[in-house]
Amino acid sequence: MLRALAARAFTINELAEEFAITRRQVYRDLNQIEAEGHPLVQRADLGERVWQLPLGYKGLPPITVSPHELLSLHIARAHLSYLTGTPFLEDLDAVIKKIQAGLPVKTTNHLDRIIHASFHVARPTRSYHMQRSILDVLRRALLLQRTVVLHHRVPGYRDAVAHPVDPYVLLLYQHGLYVLGQSHRAQTIRLFAVERVQDAVLTDEAFEVPPGFSMAAVDHRLFGLIDEEPRDVRIEFREDVAYLLKERQWHPTQILTPGNKGKVH
Repeated sequence: MLRALAARAFTINELAEEFAITRRQVYRDLNQIEAEGHPLVQRADLGERVWQLPLGYKGLPPITVSPHELLSLHIARAHLSYLTGTPFLEDLDAVIKKIQAGLPVKTTNHLDRIIHASFHVARPTRSYHMQRSILDVLRRALLLQRTVVLHHRVPGYRDAVAHPVDPYVLLLYQHGLYVLGQSHRAQTIRLFAVERVQDAVLTDEAFEVPPGFSMAAVDHRLFGLIDEEPRDVRIEFREDVAYLLKERQWHPTQILTPGNKGKVH
């Protein structure tokens, strides 16, 4: 609650909703914050009383993490090693360093063990360090919701084609980066592989993600990232490989039915 109040002003109802507690508990917490000497400010805002700490307040307690949480963070970082040389991995490394700088001595003594307690097995990957400037533009376009012009080259064609695109999502799939968004040129949603983007130019044109857009709905239509019209397919798998189908969900629409002699459909 201290960190929330240092970020913006809240009404009692907003604090109760934010932290899933009762209004009575909110008042108790606010009284405790004031009793501990934090400079909590009350003021009227559009007829409602709000509470807030000064912006940039330095009296916030440090963020602490457990060894288990730090191990999970390093596992995630290892999984994203193919993004070496991009602003995304540099930002993640900066976050990890900030967290490690505030660790208690007991945890830092085990830091080397935490870092090496997991190992990421390398797979064939794409290299994105040459697209650093392009990824910088894409990152700004995604956060600011601004149209970007992607100069995208299709395999088999010599010249890149300029596509004004409203980028909705940056997809990470099988060690690859893809931009999913509304193509002004095609007048529909298109998928662009980042490694095929030769240049990206941020425009001043803002856009809104359509209310009907749903990444879950897009994922429901995709088998991997092959975007085609859906069709019903029935496949029979032998008994010796049937367990592979039972152990994981290969597609959101997958339905398994038992067959003869241990087979599945």
